[in-house]
Amino acid sequence: MTAPDALKCLLIEDNVADARLIQYLLEDADGPTLSFVHASSLADALRLLARESYDIILLDLSLPDSSGLVTLDTVHQARADIAVVVLTGTDATDIAIGAVQRGAQDYLVKGRGDGQLIKRAILYAVERHRANQRLLLAEAAFRNIDTGIMVTDATGKVVRVNAAFTAVTGYDSAEVVGRQPNILRSGVHEASFYQSLWRQLRETGAWEGEIWNRRKDGKVYPEWLRINVVTDDSGGIAGYVAIFSDITFRRRAEQELLRQATTDPLTGLANRQLFNRLLTSTVEQATRYQRDAALLFIDLDGFKDINDTAGHTAGDAVLREIGSRLRGAVRISDEVARLGGDEFVVILPEVRGREATAAVAEKLLQEISRPFSPEYGAAALTASIGIAMVPDDGVSYESLLHAADAAMYQAKRSGKNAIMFFSGQAAAC
Repeated sequence: MTAPDALKCLLIEDNVADARLIQYLLEDADGPTLSFVHASSLADALRLLARESYDIILLDLSLPDSSGLVTLDTVHQARADIAVVVLTGTDATDIAIGAVQRGAQDYLVKGRGDGQLIKRAILYAVERHRANQRLLLAEAAFRNIDTGIMVTDATGKVVRVNAAFTAVTGYDSAEVVGRQPNILRSGVHEASFYQSLWRQLRETGAWEGEIWNRRKDGKVYPEWLRINVVTDDSGGIAGYVAIFSDITFRRRAEQELLRQATTDPLTGLANRQLFNRLLTSTVEQATRYQRDAALLFIDLDGFKDINDTAGHTAGDAVLREIGSRLRGAVRISDEVARLGGDEFVVILPEVRGREATAAVAEKLLQEISRPFSPEYGAAALTASIGIAMVPDDGVSYESLLHAADAAMYQAKRSGKNAIMFFSGQAAAC
């Protein structure tokens, strides 16, 4: 039974006497135990290698079915993940050098050393190969991972970047190695942002979060970044590793989801959900700074006739056009929303009393009543507008919406195509 810490060795040797002598010498030498599996031909060895894994291959280059460095090439191609020590009868410098160049960890000549020398060579070969394999796998990951990686020294100067770094930033290795990473700074963040980042790095050894950087072409983009401090065995800072992903697509998806959740799909205006938040915010700001604000509730007069006579497609086109007219008739700071059907609202977050509010409402009536193109299926429309003022008619979302809605119905009852303040006074018709 193999000991838990034994090294498993595949001995590829066609001479049975030599194979027994090698095993005897190694068993008698100090150091970890070696367990042997013996193959007397290259074909037998390849079958074993296809089924099992080994810590070391001890290889004779001269076999019944193969000879010379071709033997080593075949074994190495079959299992490059296993260390190989050549132990052969040929003492030739060119062959020894060729063997090492083809992946052998060492080249020993039969009869030129005792068991201790051979075992030491095997142990060194196993450790070197394992270290090389770790480096090889790490290098493969560094080169091929689709996440950007930047390595710096302890002063922050870039030592190395991978291909994904170049793909994201546009900078190749020669343009960044030896420079500070601040060439990527976008100007979006304040100095305090970076001060906080470095403070956390010093205190915890890592920082992770969203950051905005700038590509070589000048475009600013968001990335998710993680920075880790690299320390040596004594705890000293040897450098930093930054790993990042471009999250532009994710941010766009989030923005699209937010747009869909807060936008009326027909007109592109704010929907009822966003309107609720906007009106609440307007009331809070107007109350805090003691200024006037207004809510205009707009209902189209006779819109149902368009749907009934021209069809819903024409009706949708009219609603889109009305939304565009309303948005174009007010300031950028004013908010326009569609609550549903043919009901629209306009929030004036800062207005100079009722007279100024009535002037805006008059302008909206004029925009709505402008003739439509023939393809809309309607010559013209009018509207009834109810107005609630902040703070006179309410200081809550519910009270203002109720007041504006009531004023709009009063405008309807007064003959339509009218503006009515919640107080009941007709302002225009």
